[in-house]
Amino acid sequence: MSTNPSPTDSSTTEPGPSILAERTLLGIFVHFIAILPLVGLIATVVIYAVSNHEFTRANARNALDWHLFVSGSFLATFVLVFGLDALFEYVSLPGIVETVVFLPVFALAFVAIFLGFLSVFVWIVAMAKAIFGEAWRYPFVPELV
Repeated sequence: MSTNPSPTDSSTTEPGPSILAERTLLGIFVHFIAILPLVGLIATVVIYAVSNHEFTRANARNALDWHLFVSGSFLATFVLVFGLDALFEYVSLPGIVETVVFLPVFALAFVAIFLGFLSVFVWIVAMAKAIFGEAWRYPFVPELV
Protein backbone atom coordinates (compact mmCIF):
# COMPACT_ATOMS: atom_id res chain seq x y z
CA MET A 1 0.00 0.00 0.00
CA SER A 2 1.14 3.47 -0.88
CA THR A 3 1.04 6.20 1.75
CA ASN A 4 1.17 9.05 -0.77
CA PRO A 5 -2.22 10.72 -1.24
CA SER A 6 -3.66 10.74 -4.71
CA PRO A 7 -3.97 14.04 -6.60
CA THR A 8 -7.73 13.75 -6.35
CA ASP A 9 -7.69 13.46 -2.57
CA SER A 10 -9.62 16.55 -1.43
CA SER A 11 -8.58 16.39 2.21
CA THR A 12 -5.03 17.57 1.44
CA THR A 13 -5.98 20.64 -0.59
CA GLU A 14 -6.87 24.03 0.79
CA PRO A 15 -10.17 25.57 -0.31
CA GLY A 16 -9.79 28.10 -3.10
CA PRO A 17 -10.36 31.79 -2.48
CA SER A 18 -13.91 32.99 -2.68
CA ILE A 19 -13.14 35.67 -5.24
CA LEU A 20 -16.69 36.80 -5.88
CA ALA A 21 -17.37 37.24 -2.17
CA GLU A 22 -14.50 39.74 -1.99
CA ARG A 23 -15.10 41.44 -5.33
CA THR A 24 -18.00 41.36 -7.73
CA LEU A 25 -18.09 41.13 -11.51
CA LEU A 26 -20.06 44.35 -11.59
CA GLY A 27 -17.33 46.01 -9.52
CA ILE A 28 -14.80 44.91 -12.12
CA PHE A 29 -16.81 45.69 -15.26
CA VAL A 30 -18.15 49.05 -14.09
CA HIS A 31 -14.98 50.57 -15.56
CA PHE A 32 -15.71 48.97 -18.93
CA ILE A 33 -19.33 50.14 -18.77
CA ALA A 34 -18.14 53.68 -18.02
CA ILE A 35 -16.36 53.86 -21.40
CA LEU A 36 -19.64 54.68 -23.14
CA PRO A 37 -20.12 58.46 -23.08
CA LEU A 38 -23.67 59.19 -21.85
CA VAL A 39 -24.98 55.68 -21.30
CA GLY A 40 -21.87 54.85 -19.29
CA LEU A 41 -22.38 57.85 -17.04
CA ILE A 42 -26.01 56.94 -16.38
CA ALA A 43 -25.18 53.25 -15.84
CA THR A 44 -22.37 54.12 -13.44
CA VAL A 45 -24.68 56.38 -11.42
CA VAL A 46 -27.28 53.59 -11.24
CA ILE A 47 -24.68 51.00 -10.23
CA TYR A 48 -23.34 53.29 -7.52
CA ALA A 49 -26.83 54.09 -6.24
CA VAL A 50 -28.23 50.55 -6.07
CA SER A 51 -25.18 48.49 -5.14
CA ASN A 52 -24.80 47.35 -1.56
CA HIS A 53 -21.41 45.66 -2.07
CA GLU A 54 -18.57 47.94 -0.88
CA PHE A 55 -16.15 46.81 -3.63
CA THR A 56 -18.70 47.58 -6.35
CA ARG A 57 -19.58 50.95 -4.81
CA ALA A 58 -15.92 51.95 -4.47
CA ASN A 59 -15.17 51.09 -8.11
CA ALA A 60 -18.35 52.78 -9.32
CA ARG A 61 -17.48 55.88 -7.28
CA ASN A 62 -13.97 55.99 -8.80
CA ALA A 63 -15.32 55.54 -12.35
CA LEU A 64 -17.98 58.16 -11.70
CA ASP A 65 -15.42 60.64 -10.34
CA TRP A 66 -13.36 60.22 -13.52
CA HIS A 67 -16.42 60.51 -15.75
CA LEU A 68 -17.58 63.70 -14.03
CA PHE A 69 -14.07 65.18 -14.12
CA VAL A 70 -13.61 64.54 -17.84
CA SER A 71 -17.17 65.57 -18.71
CA GLY A 72 -16.75 68.73 -16.64
CA SER A 73 -13.56 69.65 -18.46
CA PHE A 74 -15.30 69.25 -21.83
CA LEU A 75 -18.32 71.24 -20.64
CA ALA A 76 -16.13 74.02 -19.24
CA THR A 77 -14.20 74.21 -22.51
CA PHE A 78 -17.41 74.31 -24.54
CA VAL A 79 -18.97 77.05 -22.39
CA LEU A 80 -15.81 79.16 -22.37
CA VAL A 81 -15.12 78.91 -26.10
CA PHE A 82 -18.65 79.67 -27.24
CA GLY A 83 -19.41 82.07 -24.38
CA LEU A 84 -16.32 84.16 -25.00
CA ASP A 85 -16.92 84.07 -28.74
CA ALA A 86 -20.45 85.38 -28.23
CA LEU A 87 -19.17 88.00 -25.79
CA PHE A 88 -16.55 89.24 -28.24
CA GLU A 89 -19.24 89.60 -30.91
CA TYR A 90 -20.83 92.33 -28.77
CA VAL A 91 -17.78 93.77 -27.02
CA SER A 92 -15.10 95.21 -29.23
CA LEU A 93 -11.61 94.55 -27.87
CA PRO A 94 -8.21 94.77 -29.53
CA GLY A 95 -7.10 91.54 -31.17
CA ILE A 96 -4.22 91.01 -28.77
CA VAL A 97 -6.57 91.13 -25.78
CA GLU A 98 -8.86 88.54 -27.35
CA THR A 99 -5.84 86.35 -28.05
CA VAL A 100 -4.59 86.64 -24.46
CA VAL A 101 -8.06 85.77 -23.15
CA PHE A 102 -8.43 82.78 -25.47
CA LEU A 103 -4.97 81.25 -24.80
CA PRO A 104 -5.93 79.67 -21.44
CA VAL A 105 -9.19 78.47 -22.98
CA PHE A 106 -7.31 76.71 -25.76
CA ALA A 107 -4.97 75.21 -23.16
CA LEU A 108 -8.03 73.90 -21.33
CA ALA A 109 -9.33 72.48 -24.62
CA PHE A 110 -6.09 70.55 -25.11
CA VAL A 111 -6.24 69.26 -21.53
CA ALA A 112 -9.84 68.11 -22.08
CA ILE A 113 -8.91 66.33 -25.29
CA PHE A 114 -5.90 64.72 -23.58
CA LEU A 115 -8.15 63.52 -20.74
CA GLY A 116 -10.54 62.05 -23.29
CA PHE A 117 -7.74 60.03 -24.88
CA LEU A 118 -6.28 59.13 -21.49
CA SER A 119 -9.66 57.72 -20.44
CA VAL A 120 -9.16 54.54 -22.44
CA PHE A 121 -5.90 53.78 -20.66
CA VAL A 122 -7.01 54.60 -17.13
CA TRP A 123 -10.19 52.54 -17.57
CA ILE A 124 -8.07 49.55 -18.59
CA VAL A 125 -5.76 50.02 -15.61
CA ALA A 126 -8.71 50.46 -13.24
CA MET A 127 -10.40 47.32 -14.54
CA ALA A 128 -7.14 45.33 -14.26
CA LYS A 129 -6.66 46.56 -10.69
CA ALA A 130 -10.27 45.63 -9.88
CA ILE A 131 -9.69 42.11 -11.19
CA PHE A 132 -6.94 41.76 -8.58
CA GLY A 133 -9.15 43.20 -5.84
CA GLU A 134 -8.13 46.85 -5.67
CA ALA A 135 -10.51 49.79 -6.03
CA TRP A 136 -8.00 52.05 -7.78
CA ARG A 137 -8.41 55.82 -7.56
CA TYR A 138 -7.97 57.45 -10.95
CA PRO A 139 -4.98 59.83 -11.12
CA PHE A 140 -5.33 63.55 -10.30
CA VAL A 141 -9.11 63.36 -9.92
CA PRO A 142 -10.73 64.96 -6.89
CA GLU A 143 -13.32 63.00 -4.93
CA LEU A 144 -16.57 64.31 -6.39
CA VAL A 145 -18.97 61.58 -5.25
